[in-house]
Amino acid sequence: MIKPRAIVRSAAAAFVAALFVYPVWASDSKKPAAETLAAKNFVGADLRGAALANADFVGADLRGANLANAVLDGARLVGANLTGARLGGASLKNADLRETYLREIVAANADFSGADLGRADLTRADARNAKFVGAVLALATLANGQFDGADFSRAFMPGAKLTKVKADTARFASAYLAGADLGQAGLRRAGFAGADLGARGLGHPGPSPALLAGADLRNADFAGANLTGVSLREAVFEGARFAGARLGSADLTWGRGRGADFTGADLGWTRAYGADLRGATLRDARAPMTQFAGADLADADFTGAILDKTDLSQANLAGARLVQGKMSDVNLRAARAIPVGVKGAGTP
Repeated sequence: MIKPRAIVRSAAAAFVAALFVYPVWASDSKKPAAETLAAKNFVGADLRGAALANADFVGADLRGANLANAVLDGARLVGANLTGARLGGASLKNADLRETYLREIVAANADFSGADLGRADLTRADARNAKFVGAVLALATLANGQFDGADFSRAFMPGAKLTKVKADTARFASAYLAGADLGQAGLRRAGFAGADLGARGLGHPGPSPALLAGADLRNADFAGANLTGVSLREAVFEGARFAGARLGSADLTWGRGRGADFTGADLGWTRAYGADLRGATLRDARAPMTQFAGADLADADFTGAILDKTDLSQANLAGARLVQGKMSDVNLRAARAIPVGVKGAGTP
């Protein structure tokens, strides 16, 4: 016996296929006019592997639809509802998904490269290993989603909400994330090389910096990234790489960055109160006016660093290397285990 639901899904698939196999001819043109699927109801439809490139699904209801391996390149899905849809392996390159509901979709290995997902809602989406290369995700919501291994390289994501996402090994190389909220996100071994998460600079108007407060950034790569003014408050960035990054006015207060690499980084006016930076590398870093008060800097390497009016009061400097750099007006009041020969306020 054929189940009623199977009949409905087969009918829906046949209807969609017919629209693209048998074009509707426009009365005033010899060229075929694309049939619109806008505002149509495809709830639960089985459209696996369907060829739907450039289709018009504006405002359509595709809740729970199965679009696995479907081709939707260039399709228009503005305001459509795809809540709970299955998009595994689907191709949506250059699709228009503005303000689309993509909550709880299953989209592992899907390709959204070049798509416009501005203000789209991907809350609790499962898009592991999906591609968002060069996609627009301005003000999009990805909170609580699964994006392990996803590729957001060169994506435009200002103001995007990525709170509590799990995106270990995800790639954000050269992505624009100013104003994005990645608070408490899981981003172990994620790559942010060359990414822009920061403000334009002191006194310059523009988007606010990104938030990474409480995020898990262990072994993440921020080499050459702009992190000006970014909050890493209480974040875990042990073993992370910040070589050549701009961290001016960033907040690392109570952060855990044991073994982190800040070689050649700009840390001017950064706040790192009480931070755990044991064994961190800060060789040739610029840290004028930086606040390391109460920080644990045991075995940290400041070789060649610029420490001008830097606050090291109450810091633990056991085994720290502060040689070959420039130190002037450094505050060492109540600092512990000050290396021999290092002078500053609070030393004899």
